[in-house]
Amino acid sequence: MKDGLLIDRRRFLLGSLGGVGALVLGSACRSTPAVDQARGPTVRLAQGATGFPSPFACNADIGYNQMSLIYDTLVWKDASGALLPWLAQRVDASADHLTYTFELRPGLTWADGRPLTADDVVFTFDYYAAQETLAPPVIIQPPKGIAGVRAAGPTTVVVTLASPQVTFLEQVAGALPIIPRHVWSTIKDPAAQDHRKVLVGSGAYRLASYNGDGGALLYTARPDYFLGPPYIKRIEERAIDDPIAGLAAGNVDVARGVGLRADTLAPFQGQAYGMVAEQGSTTLPLYWNMIKEGPLSDVRFRRACAMAIDRKDLVDRLAAGRGLPGSPGFLSPANPFFAAVRQYDFDPAGAAALLDSAGYRLGAGGIRQAPGRGALSFELLISNAEAPLSEILVGSLRRVGVELRPKPVEIGPQLFGSKLVGNYDMAVLFFPGPGPGGPNADPDVLRVLFSSKVPPSLQAASAFTNPTFDDLAETQRVTFDPAGRQAVVAQMQRLLADELPVLPLFYPETTLLFRRDVLDEWYFTPGQFPSVQDNKQLFITGRRVGTAIRS
Repeated sequence: MKDGLLIDRRRFLLGSLGGVGALVLGSACRSTPAVDQARGPTVRLAQGATGFPSPFACNADIGYNQMSLIYDTLVWKDASGALLPWLAQRVDASADHLTYTFELRPGLTWADGRPLTADDVVFTFDYYAAQETLAPPVIIQPPKGIAGVRAAGPTTVVVTLASPQVTFLEQVAGALPIIPRHVWSTIKDPAAQDHRKVLVGSGAYRLASYNGDGGALLYTARPDYFLGPPYIKRIEERAIDDPIAGLAAGNVDVARGVGLRADTLAPFQGQAYGMVAEQGSTTLPLYWNMIKEGPLSDVRFRRACAMAIDRKDLVDRLAAGRGLPGSPGFLSPANPFFAAVRQYDFDPAGAAALLDSAGYRLGAGGIRQAPGRGALSFELLISNAEAPLSEILVGSLRRVGVELRPKPVEIGPQLFGSKLVGNYDMAVLFFPGPGPGGPNADPDVLRVLFSSKVPPSLQAASAFTNPTFDDLAETQRVTFDPAGRQAVVAQMQRLLADELPVLPLFYPETTLLFRRDVLDEWYFTPGQFPSVQDNKQLFITGRRVGTAIRS
């Protein structure tokens, strides 16, 4: 995903889960009542604009959420993880999983009053496919593997796939914003459009105010929305530095934090606040640049590094004990597809013995030497926000004779871009960072990160090639039987644990804190796709599940 290098630092920062302290999303800077009798229920979110909220200029998960308030998809996910009928009231799949027929709801309209028809859906798929040579947003990628899309009537769309894809409904039909032909058909460079006149969607909200990337946003509900007038009438978004403090002060209605300490959570224990926690939403993976020959491409060296790091201690020291140690199979234990794999328990003596047996003998200054290659001394690319983690990793590997030389950089292109082009020895990134999904996501994330048949991306393993894994990755993609797919994904995790191209260090707990009097049904979206929180289904319905709107 070389186009990802075009994303500026701010967009990376807002789209990443930068560290294990309180996540900086921002909040409104003034206090307003939860329900204004003239305007109706209002939600104030702790974040500024992350790009321009069109499907082609929004960025990261926050930007996607902001865009999704204006634009709809064919289906959409709620707190149950089920895909709800959205623009499409019914979906029929062929027995071979190659053909999907979507029947649109009758009477759909765009925000400008013009009808939304099957022709708009066909246009959307074709228009996105034509953007492959451009720089699409990180989350919304041109749909892959589509053999054809056609209208079989004013409200009927038939999508034919080149091969079965178990993730098609969730990751294409449930994520691709449908756009109006009459607005976009004459636009040749969609990413360059930043005028509100192009923001004609079918969604539940209109953008009433926009103050540039990073600035405040105001959305107002459409009373003519096809599901009915939305429960939340106004959505205000504005960035501040400390959303947790903003929530406590009454200036924002919800805040998210990662690895929060008990003293941080204490003010929110009363009846006025609610709390939802999730394990495994994020991780900080350790990468070895296997493009480089020598120790970095030696699995014995990577295993020894894993044994030298106390991953349980990382949870205790960096996430206030709120989290889980990383699994070498990458998926979180909270993922339904998680499988037990080889764990590399903390064992510095065993790590040293493994390095000895691999021929890496101690040399001057207690640093091991690689035969014919010099000292085991490597640059560690890491965010400058992760100084405590960097210090722990340096000390852990130094005890077994491996020297790390930290290279702290800004969270944006300096970190992810340097990793993408292979300008590193070892690196710690954030996952999911600027993209969708996470360790709890659909297990196809393993194919995207580790298959050599997938083009290099910001967070994929560097030069990991294993034909058996590649075959398994393709098999799970076309396996629709849950038990059968579970077995294939388990094999993938066991192989990753053996080869260790990437080691998740730990999964810090993510916590949502919110004011109950504003909205009491907050949740993390299961599977984390296309985004984790601030699901528009909640704002529209006021409920965790379904499409019925709360009175």
